[in-house]
Amino acid sequence: MKIKNAFSLGVLGAALAMPIAGFAAVSQQEANKLGTELTPMGAEKAGNADGSIPAWTGSMNGVPAGLSYTGSGDVYPDPYGKEKPLFIITAKNMAKYEAKLSEGEKALLKKYPETFNIPVYQSHRDGRFSQLSEARSKWNATHTQLVNGIDGLQSYTGGVPFPIPKNGAEVIWNARLVHPHPTLNGELDDIAVYLNGNQQKRRQSMVQEFPYSYPQNKIGDTEAQIGANGGYVHVTVLEPARQKGQMTVVHEAMDQVKNDRQAWVYIPGSRRVRRAPTVGYDTPDGPGGLMTVDDSLGFNGAMDRYDWKLLGKKEIYIPYHSYKFDSPEVKYSDLLMKGHANPEFMRYELHRVWVVEANLKEGARHVYAKRRFYIDEDSWQIALLESYDGRGDLWKVGILNTVYDYAIKGYIARAQVFHDLSSGAYVSARMVNETAQPNLMATPKGAKYFTPANLRKMGTR
Repeated sequence: MKIKNAFSLGVLGAALAMPIAGFAAVSQQEANKLGTELTPMGAEKAGNADGSIPAWTGSMNGVPAGLSYTGSGDVYPDPYGKEKPLFIITAKNMAKYEAKLSEGEKALLKKYPETFNIPVYQSHRDGRFSQLSEARSKWNATHTQLVNGIDGLQSYTGGVPFPIPKNGAEVIWNARLVHPHPTLNGELDDIAVYLNGNQQKRRQSMVQEFPYSYPQNKIGDTEAQIGANGGYVHVTVLEPARQKGQMTVVHEAMDQVKNDRQAWVYIPGSRRVRRAPTVGYDTPDGPGGLMTVDDSLGFNGAMDRYDWKLLGKKEIYIPYHSYKFDSPEVKYSDLLMKGHANPEFMRYELHRVWVVEANLKEGARHVYAKRRFYIDEDSWQIALLESYDGRGDLWKVGILNTVYDYAIKGYIARAQVFHDLSSGAYVSARMVNETAQPNLMATPKGAKYFTPANLRKMGTR
């Protein structure tokens, strides 16, 4: 399917469109809006004119009353599970709603007119981040700055680096670093689904840590105290059988131009650890190679090959409170249809999103010539993304789920579905239906666990 690049800001965003410029932190006077006219994390507190987007309440700060939840790693109860869709958008009625649909959503409705739809539910803005995340974000507002072009941060203490963003790069940095959880330990499934119905599965055991989210860090601790790496990853392949036992360690630098992403791989057949080749940018990833390395979590990696532009804000139907998609009662055979995930298990709500567009710089190389990101103002999670090829045609569409985590107190990224419009294939990543929810509050293992030496030691056990 070929969809030419098209986008209209609408009234809400037009006044905010701007190129990247001015990387300084905001003034104290502007930062004082946090918690008053803005939420503590920088969203507009007020709802929209017709009430279809409600005012922020922040009433959900932990486990809501009446729900049972034992702690991180338990199945999330759905606080809105009894609700029914307000309406369902289909290929036949999409014209009525197209002002609040992304180009990617419209493309999927057109490509799969008989099976793809968008069930729209009542919008909720109840989830509130922890006091620690809010305090760190407020400190950042008057301290954190972009350095080394746009690829590094200075004076960042965890939380959201730019709760009052001024350009596209700052919004993307918020999405990259919003993780409220210090760890992620669990088994995640990635499954590629081809148009002929064939599937290809990868199951990985993942140990992940985000040093800037460690709760023991003091507010005001920055790179001098915390270090150059924003994330550590240790992955062990459990399936397919031909790769079983392969382990990879990755160091995610805060500045991936100044400090390249480092990765080491243990291959069971040779029983050796070797430095991985370039792991970043458009390196294919996942079963079928249907993702790029920097597709993970919507965007993950160096930003230097693109010019980033903030297009403003727009009201869009986005995936939200996606508890049903993760349910252990939902088997992959029911969830994963030809062409796309089963809409029966999706939930969309109307929310305000920041819209950021990335255009490939002249002379730079990447399989995506243009990318567009839709970032929810409350959670700072990337909810939708679109990737265009060198001819200007829409090529891939990403739909990224989120849930509110009651133990961590904050919104977290969940399953992510990347659709290839050309081939009709897609990959659904980070699924847990047939494994278990990961533990996001495990005791951090620390940097030594993520070293080549430890990888070698674990491989020879």
